[in-house]
Amino acid sequence: MALSQDWRQRLVMLCAMYIAQGIPWGFMVTALMSYLTQRGLTVADVSWLTGIVLLPWTFKLVWGPVIDTVTIRSMGRRRPWIIGSQFMMAVTLLGILWLGDLGSALGTTASDGGMSQQFVASLGYMFFIHNCFASLQDVSTDALAVDILPPAEQGRVNGLMWGSKLLGKAIGATVMAKVIAWGDGYRLGWGVPTAILVQFVLLLGIMMFPLFMLERPGERRFPWSKGQAQGMDGVGSFRRPELMFRELRRGFSLVTTWALFVYGLFHVVGWGIVEVISKPLYTQQLGWTYLDFSYVSGLAVSTELGGALAGGYIADRWGRRKVMLLGFGAYGLLHIIFASCPHLWSQSWFTAGYLILNPGALAIGSVGFLSMAMNISWTSAAATMFTVYMTLSNAGHVAGNWLVKWLRDGLALSYEQMFWVAGVVTIAPLLLLPLVNPATVAALRRGEPIPSHETVFADLESSAP
Repeated sequence: MALSQDWRQRLVMLCAMYIAQGIPWGFMVTALMSYLTQRGLTVADVSWLTGIVLLPWTFKLVWGPVIDTVTIRSMGRRRPWIIGSQFMMAVTLLGILWLGDLGSALGTTASDGGMSQQFVASLGYMFFIHNCFASLQDVSTDALAVDILPPAEQGRVNGLMWGSKLLGKAIGATVMAKVIAWGDGYRLGWGVPTAILVQFVLLLGIMMFPLFMLERPGERRFPWSKGQAQGMDGVGSFRRPELMFRELRRGFSLVTTWALFVYGLFHVVGWGIVEVISKPLYTQQLGWTYLDFSYVSGLAVSTELGGALAGGYIADRWGRRKVMLLGFGAYGLLHIIFASCPHLWSQSWFTAGYLILNPGALAIGSVGFLSMAMNISWTSAAATMFTVYMTLSNAGHVAGNWLVKWLRDGLALSYEQMFWVAGVVTIAPLLLLPLVNPATVAALRRGEPIPSHETVFADLESSAP
């Protein structure tokens, strides 16, 4: 049995890869960031470091064509890339250990009361290198999902994949925060290296899934094993890049695909803003400790997981646009409600409730977006099309992270006003959804003609891929 034949193997493999992406993400963005903000990391530094974590995910636009054109075909079209990137994810985490004595670094502050800028810069470089390989693993995994998932499984499996990443983020946020506290209990600066080593072991363990699972029966498990390329007629180990780009242009020749293109760029800018400003607000103004923040953020995995599973189910049953409208509409509204009630920020039930509820709404909308992007990615460059949508989403997320510095320092906005901005920029792109019509792509897949007003380019070939 192989991934192409067994839905259980497909589910386990894809979910395991998303857990692996989530663990370092939760550690870097939640546990470590809140730990450092409690020790003097400024809002500007949080904005920069969070953006650095996300910046390599915009490189997915490069990774997609690369993995679509070069691979070791006898081992599967995607599996070699997944194995290699997963291994490098584990190895590059160790780079944080090369920063020197963390105890001394955490005890050093700049003249403005912030943390040592040399330490912040070095940490940013380590984040960047690790996430280059994490984004490559994500692209390879998404491409595998596009290749092997039947349309009937896309909504539910995307929900479970998103839920798996959330589980990984919860482990990275809560478990690693406790590991940091446990290590620092012996000596300041020992907690972070201990958490790094635990994650290194976990990521190597998860690498066993792609190492021993085959995409299709008859392929090689290892380079020295017996086997040969199977399935995917006409797709070899090397593919002419110009053919792939021509198919990619054809895929984006529809109003539907272009509307989702624009939506994908702007729909998570609000998420990026909130991700940055919530940590300093809670740990520097509201009096929360990094353990409090990490613990409550970890608890939110229950609402995130519930939202991801519900979003996948609703997407398959009632439609992807309804899921996106429900999820992102609720997510933006929560920011506006939070911004409108600063008098309740001193109440733990209100501030904790906000942290717990908004990830669930985000998960519902995000699963709808992932499922929609997978559903309307067509032509033989479908995997790269899907990667483009994911890259746009990451670019919008990074833009939101880095927008905070301008909102805070340039416009001198208060925390309340920045939450208002986050809410508005989340809700406004929903006006594009009526232009996204997946029935257009379904017709093209069946080889049926479509109305000319549904095309962007006049030379659209209407034949199915």
